Amino acid sequence: MSIPNAVRLATAERLSDYFALQLRFAETMALRTDGSIREAVETYTNLRRRFGLPGLPQEDAAIRWRAYLDGVERRTALSERVAWTRETFARSPEETPPAGHVAFGCFSYEPPDDHGVARIHFNNLDSGDGMGPLALAKAPRRREELGRLVAALAAAHPDAARIRGASWLYNVESYRRLFPHAYVASRSAPSYARLSGTSSWGQFLDHTGAVKPDLRDAFLKNLGSLDVETPWRVFPLSALVAEAPIEVFIEQYGAGGDLR
Repeated sequence: MSIPNAVRLATAERLSDYFALQLRFAETMALRTDGSIREAVETYTNLRRRFGLPGLPQEDAAIRWRAYLDGVERRTALSERVAWTRETFARSPEETPPAGHVAFGCFSYEPPDDHGVARIHFNNLDSGDGMGPLALAKAPRRREELGRLVAALAAAHPDAARIRGASWLYNVESYRRLFPHAYVASRSAPSYARLSGTSSWGQFLDHTGAVKPDLRDAFLKNLGSLDVETPWRVFPLSALVAEAPIEVFIEQYGAGGDLR
């Protein structure tokens, strides 16, 4: 692993509380299910993605991830596991979009599946000026990115029939206002939520990378009533699913990506 620079070390330190939340959740799941902490970290945290491993060659990523999990198993105290996670993060590459994702600013899409459904994703890549990416002043920028995404998706994949997103962000008006009304109106809670990505875990971080105290406290309180069959329900904000025909987006943004 590379020697971390000062910026990476500072980021690792800032994310300590975020790592602690995920590891505490994994510990709780391991305890309640009589499973291993190794399996719980693999299934119920997004640390593998945070370490930038999906962007590495498969063998290299597997070696790094196995070394991290070995270290978690050797340590028993939460504070030690957080310190090990912070150290691993500091020496890991920057997080990049998964292979196959096509990015337009903060947004990206996955090519359509066999049913013509293309999934879209959001990542905070625009907060270096001190304002979050969903600030009102940046709404035109986000819509422009969405317009370009939809135009590129339609051009590259004529079989694309629908657009779908799944995220805690659909609880937030500053995110919802970027999308067509029909898409936002379709929001629903899924019967299952995968917890190895950011669709649920992302809610705890503000645009600076600091943990939001109110959501952290609510989450920790909810852990007391954790149901291992539906663990995603302890998250304060549910990861909602939204979906609409691609024509709804083209009508709003234009076939060439121009806002209408």
